[in-house]
Amino acid sequence: MERYLNAGGSFIRRQYAPHILLTVLFCVMSGFFVSFRNLDASQAAKVMEMYIAFTGILLLTPLFMPEQNREIWLLERSKATPLWQLYLIRVLEAVVLLMAIVTVFLFLMRQGGSVFSVGSLWLGSFAEIFFLGSIGFFVSGITNQVILGYMVSVLYFMVNIGGSKYLGKFALFQMMKGSYDFVALMLPAAFVLLAGGIILREKW
Repeated sequence: MERYLNAGGSFIRRQYAPHILLTVLFCVMSGFFVSFRNLDASQAAKVMEMYIAFTGILLLTPLFMPEQNREIWLLERSKATPLWQLYLIRVLEAVVLLMAIVTVFLFLMRQGGSVFSVGSLWLGSFAEIFFLGSIGFFVSGITNQVILGYMVSVLYFMVNIGGSKYLGKFALFQMMKGSYDFVALMLPAAFVLLAGGIILREKW
């Protein structure tokens, strides 16, 4: 257990801290762009889907960044701890942060007098954010290019603005319409993308 904690802590200190700080700054600046007061369920969902969704991209996409350097990848692969375990530790750290972010923003909206179902909006928000970030994670893993991961996940977000009807249950922005059926498919799909990214990145 100690070596896993050390590996996770080392990753945060050496590579992940700037991404966490960027995400925190993004969240702090949210007050300039969105309101948290006196929102109904649809408006609260809009805040989570149109703004907070980007935190998934910011925190999940760069998890393979250290191994973009082939020499570092080979060095990490030669160590006793398998690469997939290192990647899993990083994913767990990102997931904990995403859960905290969703919780904080829902708390702020409730404190501001907004009315919505906390459980439904929390689960739906996490599913969408997690899924959107997993797209960037997977693309980053199979291409060894973090920038491509960012680009594809942002492109997926943009496509949903005008073409969500073509994506079925994998479309974003469904909570604004009062639908939460997507969670049952989107969450497993996110786990599949994460697992696929980890497995393929360990081999290449």
